[in-house]
Amino acid sequence: MNKTIDILGEEKLFDCMGCDIGSHKMTPPGGLIYEDDLYTVSQDPEIPIVGLMILGIKRHIKSINELSRDERMNLMDILNLTIENLKKIGLCSEVLLLEEERSSHFHMWILPILPWMDKFDKNARNIDDIINYTYEIYNDEVKEELLNTIDKLKEEFKK
Repeated sequence: MNKTIDILGEEKLFDCMGCDIGSHKMTPPGGLIYEDDLYTVSQDPEIPIVGLMILGIKRHIKSINELSRDERMNLMDILNLTIENLKKIGLCSEVLLLEEERSSHFHMWILPILPWMDKFDKNARNIDDIINYTYEIYNDEVKEELLNTIDKLKEEFKK
């Protein structure tokens, strides 16, 4: 059993975070933003960047190359819709997509490029600096913005 403290300060126990979110054993901060038979979209539970979306598959796999053709096609549709919705709500005009096979469960990060990130050159080389800075600036105001963004995204996905 693994344990983490999420961005809302709640202790979460899980076997595989991706599987547990997909099977509703674990609720990400603000709840699921989108869900279908194959995928979920939610705010990252551990990194308090407003709008940092996790697009995860419910099936337990580790690598993008384990996806079936249909899963790949659906992934691209949901990825595109998530990016469109981040832009529609006015959160960002650009995103950074990240996926790594070191994780135990396949997921993609959809990182909105926010104005405060300009100091980091807005590229993947600086992702650790961006994440570390996020913890430094996280406060109740950011938490409220994060939860409001989740609600706005849920509404966009319903349209």
